[in-house]
Amino acid sequence: MSIKKWHICGFVFIVVMGTLLHFAYDISGECRFVGYVATVNESVWEHLKLIFWPGFIFSFAEYLSYGKKENDFYMVKLVSIFCSMAFVVMGFYTYSGILGFNLMTIDVLIFIMGVFVCQLLSYKLFAAKSSNDKSDNFRGFVLLVFIALCFVMWTYNPLELGIFWG
Repeated sequence: MSIKKWHICGFVFIVVMGTLLHFAYDISGECRFVGYVATVNESVWEHLKLIFWPGFIFSFAEYLSYGKKENDFYMVKLVSIFCSMAFVVMGFYTYSGILGFNLMTIDVLIFIMGVFVCQLLSYKLFAAKSSNDKSDNFRGFVLLVFIALCFVMWTYNPLELGIFWG
Protein backbone atom coordinates (compact mmCIF):
# COMPACT_ATOMS: atom_id res chain seq x y z
CA MET A 1 0.00 0.00 0.00
CA SER A 2 1.30 3.48 -0.82
CA ILE A 3 2.14 6.08 1.82
CA LYS A 4 -0.79 8.17 0.56
CA LYS A 5 -3.21 5.29 1.15
CA TRP A 6 -1.73 4.71 4.61
CA HIS A 7 -2.49 8.33 5.48
CA ILE A 8 -6.05 8.07 4.19
CA CYS A 9 -6.56 4.89 6.23
CA GLY A 10 -4.96 6.66 9.20
CA PHE A 11 -7.45 9.51 8.90
CA VAL A 12 -10.37 7.07 8.97
CA PHE A 13 -8.83 5.03 11.83
CA ILE A 14 -8.13 8.07 14.01
CA VAL A 15 -11.59 9.60 13.47
CA VAL A 16 -13.40 6.30 14.17
CA MET A 17 -11.24 5.24 17.12
CA GLY A 18 -11.21 8.76 18.54
CA THR A 19 -15.00 8.84 18.40
CA LEU A 20 -15.23 5.46 20.12
CA LEU A 21 -12.73 6.54 22.79
CA HIS A 22 -14.99 9.46 23.63
CA PHE A 23 -17.53 7.00 25.01
CA ALA A 24 -15.28 4.12 26.11
CA TYR A 25 -14.77 5.24 29.73
CA ASP A 26 -18.49 5.46 30.45
CA ILE A 27 -19.23 2.21 28.60
CA SER A 28 -16.49 0.43 30.58
CA GLY A 29 -18.17 1.35 33.85
CA GLU A 30 -15.48 3.97 34.49
CA CYS A 31 -12.66 1.43 34.41
CA ARG A 32 -9.49 3.20 35.57
CA PHE A 33 -7.29 1.55 32.91
CA VAL A 34 -9.66 2.61 30.10
CA GLY A 35 -9.52 6.15 31.46
CA TYR A 36 -5.84 6.39 30.64
CA VAL A 37 -6.66 6.33 26.92
CA ALA A 38 -10.29 7.51 26.84
CA THR A 39 -11.86 10.77 27.99
CA VAL A 40 -12.79 10.76 31.69
CA ASN A 41 -14.31 14.25 31.64
CA GLU A 42 -15.15 17.03 29.19
CA SER A 43 -11.87 18.94 29.50
CA VAL A 44 -9.90 19.95 26.44
CA TRP A 45 -6.92 17.93 27.74
CA GLU A 46 -8.96 14.74 27.89
CA HIS A 47 -10.27 15.31 24.37
CA LEU A 48 -6.71 15.51 23.03
CA LYS A 49 -6.46 11.79 23.83
CA LEU A 50 -8.93 11.22 20.98
CA ILE A 51 -6.23 12.28 18.53
CA PHE A 52 -3.12 11.18 20.36
CA TRP A 53 -3.84 7.54 21.22
CA PRO A 54 -5.29 6.44 17.86
CA GLY A 55 -2.52 8.35 16.03
CA PHE A 56 0.16 6.81 18.23
CA ILE A 57 -1.26 3.29 17.85
CA PHE A 58 -1.72 3.61 14.08
CA SER A 59 1.87 4.79 13.76
CA PHE A 60 3.07 1.32 14.81
CA ALA A 61 1.29 -0.27 11.85
CA GLU A 62 2.72 2.41 9.57
CA TYR A 63 6.19 1.83 10.96
CA LEU A 64 6.01 -1.87 10.16
CA SER A 65 4.77 -1.13 6.64
CA TYR A 66 7.00 1.72 5.46
CA GLY A 67 8.40 3.55 8.48
CA LYS A 68 11.53 1.45 8.89
CA LYS A 69 12.85 3.05 5.69
CA GLU A 70 12.31 6.57 7.04
CA ASN A 71 15.10 8.05 9.19
CA ASP A 72 12.70 10.51 10.81
CA PHE A 73 9.52 8.42 10.96
CA TYR A 74 8.65 9.01 14.61
CA MET A 75 9.77 12.65 14.50
CA VAL A 76 7.31 13.22 11.65
CA LYS A 77 4.60 11.45 13.66
CA LEU A 78 5.43 13.57 16.71
CA VAL A 79 5.26 16.82 14.76
CA SER A 80 2.03 15.89 12.97
CA ILE A 81 0.23 14.64 16.10
CA PHE A 82 1.41 17.63 18.13
CA CYS A 83 0.28 20.09 15.42
CA SER A 84 -3.08 18.34 15.26
CA MET A 85 -3.55 18.67 19.01
CA ALA A 86 -2.46 22.33 18.87
CA PHE A 87 -4.99 22.92 16.07
CA VAL A 88 -7.77 21.49 18.25
CA VAL A 89 -6.77 23.56 21.28
CA MET A 90 -6.52 26.79 19.28
CA GLY A 91 -9.72 26.08 17.35
CA PHE A 92 -11.73 25.29 20.45
CA TYR A 93 -10.56 28.24 22.52
CA THR A 94 -10.87 30.65 19.60
CA TYR A 95 -14.43 29.83 18.62
CA SER A 96 -15.71 29.30 22.18
CA GLY A 97 -14.02 32.54 23.25
CA ILE A 98 -15.74 34.44 20.46
CA LEU A 99 -19.15 32.84 21.03
CA GLY A 100 -18.91 32.63 24.80
CA PHE A 101 -20.07 29.00 24.73
CA ASN A 102 -19.26 25.82 22.86
CA LEU A 103 -21.28 23.65 20.50
CA MET A 104 -20.76 19.93 20.09
CA THR A 105 -21.14 20.18 16.30
CA ILE A 106 -18.27 22.66 16.07
CA ASP A 107 -16.19 20.58 18.51
CA VAL A 108 -16.63 17.50 16.29
CA LEU A 109 -15.74 19.47 13.15
CA ILE A 110 -12.60 20.83 14.82
CA PHE A 111 -11.64 17.27 15.84
CA ILE A 112 -12.10 16.00 12.27
CA MET A 113 -10.19 18.97 10.84
CA GLY A 114 -7.43 18.37 13.41
CA VAL A 115 -7.09 14.76 12.29
CA PHE A 116 -6.99 15.94 8.68
CA VAL A 117 -4.20 18.40 9.56
CA CYS A 118 -2.30 15.57 11.27
CA GLN A 119 -2.48 13.22 8.32
CA LEU A 120 -1.85 15.87 5.65
CA LEU A 121 1.17 17.26 7.51
CA SER A 122 2.57 13.77 8.04
CA TYR A 123 2.14 12.93 4.35
CA LYS A 124 3.75 16.21 3.24
CA LEU A 125 6.70 15.80 5.62
CA PHE A 126 7.40 12.29 4.33
CA ALA A 127 7.18 13.58 0.76
CA ALA A 128 9.72 16.31 1.62
CA LYS A 129 12.29 13.78 2.94
CA SER A 130 13.35 16.28 5.56
CA SER A 131 16.00 14.37 7.53
CA ASN A 132 18.89 12.02 7.04
CA ASP A 133 19.60 11.84 10.75
CA LYS A 134 18.56 8.45 12.16
CA SER A 135 18.65 9.86 15.70
CA ASP A 136 15.54 11.91 14.79
CA ASN A 137 13.59 8.66 14.80
CA PHE A 138 14.68 7.83 18.34
CA ARG A 139 14.06 11.37 19.64
CA GLY A 140 10.60 11.45 18.07
CA PHE A 141 9.68 8.10 19.63
CA VAL A 142 10.95 9.15 23.08
CA LEU A 143 8.92 12.37 22.93
CA LEU A 144 5.78 10.49 21.84
CA VAL A 145 6.23 8.14 24.80
CA PHE A 146 6.70 11.19 27.05
CA ILE A 147 3.38 12.64 25.83
CA ALA A 148 1.74 9.25 26.42
CA LEU A 149 3.07 9.26 29.99
CA CYS A 150 1.73 12.79 30.51
CA PHE A 151 -1.74 11.61 29.47
CA VAL A 152 -1.48 8.71 31.91
CA MET A 153 -0.12 10.83 34.80
CA TRP A 154 -2.53 13.73 34.37
CA THR A 155 -5.70 11.74 33.76
CA TYR A 156 -6.44 11.29 37.44
CA ASN A 157 -4.01 13.92 38.77
CA PRO A 158 -4.54 16.92 36.49
CA LEU A 159 -2.60 20.12 36.81
CA GLU A 160 -4.36 23.26 38.06
CA LEU A 161 -4.75 24.75 34.57
CA GLY A 162 -7.87 25.59 32.59
CA ILE A 163 -7.15 23.02 29.88
CA PHE A 164 -7.65 20.28 32.52
CA TRP A 165 -11.00 21.58 33.78
CA GLY A 166 -14.02 19.76 32.47
